[in-house]
Amino acid sequence: MGKSAGKRGGGKTEEHTSPFVRELNELRRGRGLDAADLHQRIGPCLRAACAIAETDQPAAAREKLVLRLTELCGRLPPDLKLAALAAFGLHEEAAGEFLDRRISWLASVLDRDPRTARRRIDLAFRRLDELLGAPAPRGDLHPLAGWYVESMKAMLRLDRDPPELQEERRIVAEVDELDELVLPFSVPAEPGSDPVPDIAADALFGGEIVESRQVSVSHAQFVMRLPNPLRLGQRHEYGIRFTPRRTELRPYYVMTPLRRCEEFSVRVCFDRAAPPRRVWRLNGVPGRVIDDGVDSGDALTVNRVGEVGLEFHDLHQGLSYGLQWSFDPPEG
Repeated sequence: MGKSAGKRGGGKTEEHTSPFVRELNELRRGRGLDAADLHQRIGPCLRAACAIAETDQPAAAREKLVLRLTELCGRLPPDLKLAALAAFGLHEEAAGEFLDRRISWLASVLDRDPRTARRRIDLAFRRLDELLGAPAPRGDLHPLAGWYVESMKAMLRLDRDPPELQEERRIVAEVDELDELVLPFSVPAEPGSDPVPDIAADALFGGEIVESRQVSVSHAQFVMRLPNPLRLGQRHEYGIRFTPRRTELRPYYVMTPLRRCEEFSVRVCFDRAAPPRRVWRLNGVPGRVIDDGVDSGDALTVNRVGEVGLEFHDLHQGLSYGLQWSFDPPEG
């Protein structure tokens, strides 16, 4: 009788483990995705799932693999995401260590023993197996992005003078040594209002504003320096506060992504003493639609404390997402 195939992880034999899981297990050996021979260890299934071509140089193959796996890990529950990132060596606190040390680190963070940590990794890989079998996301990355937005939360305070916008973003680096972000912000003025060319910004956490550029009366750019350079695939969170120095603003708030953005949520706080008569959702519309001020028919309700909140997923670049309002009664 021949020997049976050795068991891996959660008790499945190698013979019955899916091709994706076998290839993921190969990647986690040694230094994981930091291994010098990584490009030689990427299996055929992962090459196809990550759109890695035979002609790709090792650096390009690594970049495609890291970005795809980082994105998919972001879809896992928090404990499984942590397990997968530690296994691959993608977590900044576990990067560069050999697998046994990464597993020990994971066990200490989870407050479990190493065997439980290994089972958590095996479960994460089985979930990644399901996600890798799904169609790859659309290839609409901005060619000069360097990073994309995994999630963004915005709060616009119109019950203050001047108005104030706070944004919190979780980004993912698409290059190594990413140390600065260029953050655009536009405040179109109402026709006939005083076009004060002054938009202020200050960092709340996760970086510092080192340069302000007033591109036009309505548009500014702010350069944020990060606390430390980011590695390819590394996540980072930051918060920033924008303060337009004018009192008359157009009656809408939208995000128009020029780079990939996966999740966006916004909350607007109106003056409770004078709330708008109508508020409606803008769910991926061209900019001209906003300028025309046409009610989309997707009505939103201002709650009793003067707030409206909504969220969007898988935003398309170049289209606008958010809400618009009017203080006038509907026509007719």
